[in-house]
Amino acid sequence: MTTLVVDCCIREDLSRTRKFYNVYLNSLDTKDDIDYLYLTKQNIRPQDKEYLVYRNKCLASKDYNNKIFDFANQFKDADEIIIAAPYWDLMFPALLKVYLEYVSVAGITFCYGKDGLVGLCKAKSVKYFTTAGGEVGENNLGFLYIKKFADMVGIKNCRLFQVDKLDIYPSKAEEMLLEEINKNIACDK
Repeated sequence: MTTLVVDCCIREDLSRTRKFYNVYLNSLDTKDDIDYLYLTKQNIRPQDKEYLVYRNKCLASKDYNNKIFDFANQFKDADEIIIAAPYWDLMFPALLKVYLEYVSVAGITFCYGKDGLVGLCKAKSVKYFTTAGGEVGENNLGFLYIKKFADMVGIKNCRLFQVDKLDIYPSKAEEMLLEEINKNIACDK
């Protein structure tokens, strides 16, 4: 089984979100292969006209193994997906949205059936990890987006792992992260 970790932690090793999902991964008793994709290390730019012309040419010729579809193929083939991104401006960093545009490829991660969209991804679940300095509560538009995206590509099980108020209670930040991890591990059993 392969777990794909999509890390959009802009602050990299200083990121509380990265620490959060790493504590979770370290707590699991698993022999899974883990593929880490650090988005800050990738050359990901918003898709422009030139890119889209080339992409459409590849799609028209059904050249699904072309390098420009590497992100989509990697996402499609993962057995489980973890997405980690801090809560920014009601959502998540723009880099994650751009990445998801590269993953969203008709013929690879979804197709059109007679009744609408059909997801083609094999992952059993998406786990979305996020942290915030302030209060988020139930207003996490980033998770809503991830959940709708997962549904579009055929992944029905999407869970939120969220810790907020870390700047409001800085002396309790570590404890809050561990408490959320332990709560979610208990749910997995």
